[in-house]
Amino acid sequence: MRSRSRPSPRSLLPENIRTLYREGLVPDLFQPIELAWPEDAAFEIEFCEQVLRRRADHIEALAVLGEAYTRRGDFAKGLETDLRLSEIRPESKHVQYNLACSYSLNGQKREALRALRRALDLGFTDFEHLNQDADLAPLKSEPEFQALVKRLDRKGKKAPKAKKK
Repeated sequence: MRSRSRPSPRSLLPENIRTLYREGLVPDLFQPIELAWPEDAAFEIEFCEQVLRRRADHIEALAVLGEAYTRRGDFAKGLETDLRLSEIRPESKHVQYNLACSYSLNGQKREALRALRRALDLGFTDFEHLNQDADLAPLKSEPEFQALVKRLDRKGKKAPKAKKK
């Protein structure tokens, strides 16, 4: 199952779920979202779907919804949500990485590799996470995946540039 142990989408995306509080929601509704336990997936899905009915392009709600669908094992809906996010934030390396994970979990290797390549092109550099991510397990035997891993590993081993005086 998709671990999504990457940095929280809430910290990577400009919109903040706290705006929902200003729209009339009470603070204790946020605690289950922050916990992100599998049993909270149903709550998160219902909550985020309500938010999205009010504002279809709410970045944080989409990010949390994609994670919740995936934790619940509903990979098709997780992919659909990640595709919506990628339309809104096509230049986000994290959105592209999550899209690669969703494609991989849905057995769409070619699309997963394309999204992963895009994430690396946009600056994704978490070599350790890429190697350990169970979501990408179906891709690990693919020559293109191995080439992407080597590319990322070489990037990480480059000597830092000397600072100008």
